[in-house]
Amino acid sequence: MRKQLIDLLAMNDEQCRIYMENDGESIFTYMLENVGTTDSELRDEIIYRLLVKLLSGNHLTTAQMERATEELISDRYLFNSIGEKDTDTVFIRSFAALWLTGIFWVDKEQPFMNSELRSLAMEKCVHYLYKENDVRGYTANGWAHAIAHGADLYRMIATHPSVEQRLIPVILGGLSTCFFKGGVYVDDEDERFVTIVTALVADDYPEEVLLEWVEQIFDRLDREVAEFGQSPSFLHSRTNILQFMKTLYFALKKSHSAHQLRSAVSYFIQKWQRT
Repeated sequence: MRKQLIDLLAMNDEQCRIYMENDGESIFTYMLENVGTTDSELRDEIIYRLLVKLLSGNHLTTAQMERATEELISDRYLFNSIGEKDTDTVFIRSFAALWLTGIFWVDKEQPFMNSELRSLAMEKCVHYLYKENDVRGYTANGWAHAIAHGADLYRMIATHPSVEQRLIPVILGGLSTCFFKGGVYVDDEDERFVTIVTALVADDYPEEVLLEWVEQIFDRLDREVAEFGQSPSFLHSRTNILQFMKTLYFALKKSHSAHQLRSAVSYFIQKWQRT
């Protein structure tokens, strides 16, 4: 099957269409079953690249994408052994999030989900980062990057035209939990986080809600230092938050947007740099 996938990657659009019409079900079933394989070449360079090709070329049927969505949001994929750290199950969860991001992109551009499935999928996905505790970036088996992929998924949902507004605060809450998971992000996760906020700003999401969200993050940091002192956990959280806030500040400055939010972010950066 590996050779078939590689051959399919090399085909032009018309060849790919014909191939998928004839053998698409077996191909896609194999890809789905191996979403989170520990074979990094198969996972990253073959299966995920082929998924992008199939999605962008409109080579998957509605039934296939709906089935994939139902599978990916389940405990077998996005929530497989959720809460574990430093185990290989992270690849299943992380790449389920990445696949779902691509599927939501298709649904955003050319809606195919029925409203019930879309609502269920979004509801499930926005709770992912609350529960994901594996903060690793690159590993011996390639990129885990579950937090970054979760952030990509959050951004896709937040900018989807059919997103229910009640889910946006849930997304922001899930994002804020990422600062307090015990590790320090070193693989540009802050830039992935910031795209969620800047997308909301661009969509005219209420600035006062984002201001309150920022204040709540620093309120929690205050509680952390009061309870644990200058512990490694506190220092890691402080590093994550300040790195995120600095990236957010310059992103807002570049786009000349959300002046009150930018001012508040600047205030907190200066405050916490002095402590």
